[in-house]
Amino acid sequence: MVTITNIRSIDYTIYDEVWAIVRSLKNPGQMKHVPGLSPSWGLFKKYLELRDTGNWNTDTFQKIYVPVFIEEMQTATARRKFAELIGFDNQGKHICFPCFCNDETTCHRSIIAGILQSIGITVNGVKKDYSVYGKACL
Repeated sequence: MVTITNIRSIDYTIYDEVWAIVRSLKNPGQMKHVPGLSPSWGLFKKYLELRDTGNWNTDTFQKIYVPVFIEEMQTATARRKFAELIGFDNQGKHICFPCFCNDETTCHRSIIAGILQSIGITVNGVKKDYSVYGKACL
């Protein structure tokens, strides 16, 4: 089972592992930093540009961000992480995937959730079924 959440909402006592799916993490503490499941620097900079100019919204997320991130999740590194998660899920481990975004609907967490949902992994902490993203990725 996987839980996807905001990094500020983690209760470490309920997870076997916490994988921070962020590009940069200065103080990982109890988290395992997994940048391979975060946006590339180029995509992250594009997000910052859109956000800082007031152009970050559902439409730009869907049209600009989602296609690029889905392509990035087809790398060997990302596929290895998803295979690792399938193994953990089969073992009954509970993994938490946090990032810094407040709104999951315009965050790469929703795409990660959709990929996991589409391969049969139960995802907690999300507002809806995002498996359409996984179907586009796999």
